[in-house]
Amino acid sequence: MISIRKLYLMTFANPMNKNFSLALAQPQVCKFTIGILIAVLFVSSTLGQDDWREGMKKINPQVSDTFSIDDTLVKAAGIQKVSGTHIDLYTDVRDEQKINELVSAFDQAVSQWCSYFGLSVESAESWKMRAFLIADRANPTLFQRAGLMPDDLPNFKAGFQRRHNFWLYLQPGNYYTRHLLLHEGTHGFMLWFLRGHGPAWYSEGMAELLGVHQWNNDQLQLNHRLRNREEAEYWGRVKRIRDERNTENELTLEDVVNIPPAGFNDVRYYAWAWAGCEFFQNHPKTKQTFSKLPEMAKLDEDRFNREFLDLIESNLDVLKRDWLLFINEMDYGYSIARGCLSEASLSGGRFGSQRTKFQISAERSWQVTEQKVQQGERFRIESSGEFVVGQSNPSTPWKCQPNGITIQYHLGRPLGRLQVGILDLEAKTAEQQVKGLLNPLDVGISGVITAPTNGVLCFRINESPAFLDDNQGALEVVIEKLE
Repeated sequence: MISIRKLYLMTFANPMNKNFSLALAQPQVCKFTIGILIAVLFVSSTLGQDDWREGMKKINPQVSDTFSIDDTLVKAAGIQKVSGTHIDLYTDVRDEQKINELVSAFDQAVSQWCSYFGLSVESAESWKMRAFLIADRANPTLFQRAGLMPDDLPNFKAGFQRRHNFWLYLQPGNYYTRHLLLHEGTHGFMLWFLRGHGPAWYSEGMAELLGVHQWNNDQLQLNHRLRNREEAEYWGRVKRIRDERNTENELTLEDVVNIPPAGFNDVRYYAWAWAGCEFFQNHPKTKQTFSKLPEMAKLDEDRFNREFLDLIESNLDVLKRDWLLFINEMDYGYSIARGCLSEASLSGGRFGSQRTKFQISAERSWQVTEQKVQQGERFRIESSGEFVVGQSNPSTPWKCQPNGITIQYHLGRPLGRLQVGILDLEAKTAEQQVKGLLNPLDVGISGVITAPTNGVLCFRINESPAFLDDNQGALEVVIEKLE
């Protein structure tokens, strides 16, 4: 193809050129020639876009094409364009390092999205998105002038994805802007490769789940288990759950699955959708089922939810209880696998005898025994053993006995102290069933308890499920029924 510069020189810049003389002599020819030049300029400015768009059509031909961008107008408006392998980022943010980090993070995310959804990296080689990062939500004038804000673009608070484009406003803090970029990118990836997003709770929950990340030494890790607030400045989802638990705004597990699309006009629902996907992804009884939901993403909302609830119905009662334990001790780093209810190991005696022994692991939260109790019955509980509840460094473990240690406290009680709770499996609701676990009795090495309700005895050491990973060992508990 002849270059634009050469065409210009041949046509206009050389007064000795016969074409030039002809153009001066014949106005109609002149107009025609200028028209050709403008057309060539336009084609050139959109040619690169067309190249990758053709590749996108092969990935998912059902997604219709969108508006074209005139890079000449973009440049004239003062909008910077920075391109990576999988993203063209248009922005009026004047921070080169931040912009380059965003482009790099998006490019690194693609292979991790592929891995999470079970796709080959090669399948996404030609996949690309266009992002429009706006520095000031109140003043998108430059983007409007550059033709980057279509007239039918809805009013959005933070980010909005449509086909192979997404728009986002600069957020406070580097983490949250990067999170929003990855959130919208997840929407785009799911649309193209899963042929849909699924219902609103799943779409937004997955975008939040895979937007949670670690950025360390210019390396990205998606679906990261955040350990503290400092890792995710301004994200705020954990705080939102904490603030709304035990209030009228608290959502049950079924409420989460039925969040309507319009609900996401309120940021609180992003927190609950994230919590739902985090729970389903990591709970031992749902993680395999949840991993297959991408295959259902193209289904309509009603069918998706119906089929998902059918798959987990046999475990729904267990899940409801564990969900309440999760949101009531919500913390950064919460391990759902360690925090869900599990069975204690019966190591001596027989169920129904006066004395029964159990091994209680220091590596899990509440553990359910087979010891049934009736309201008003009295029991003596004795415990022994040494275990580890943490460490200052790999060579300095925090050794602990059932009375706990006062180097650190959890919920106002010594870390590692033995607690007992009663799980009322005959109660009608999950809230009533776990009430005794949310208000545990303090035991330590030895104590006598009077059962406040009917149910089964449960034990744990006093520690948040967010910090059980570095625990080791177990303690022995002996239960003796008193007359």
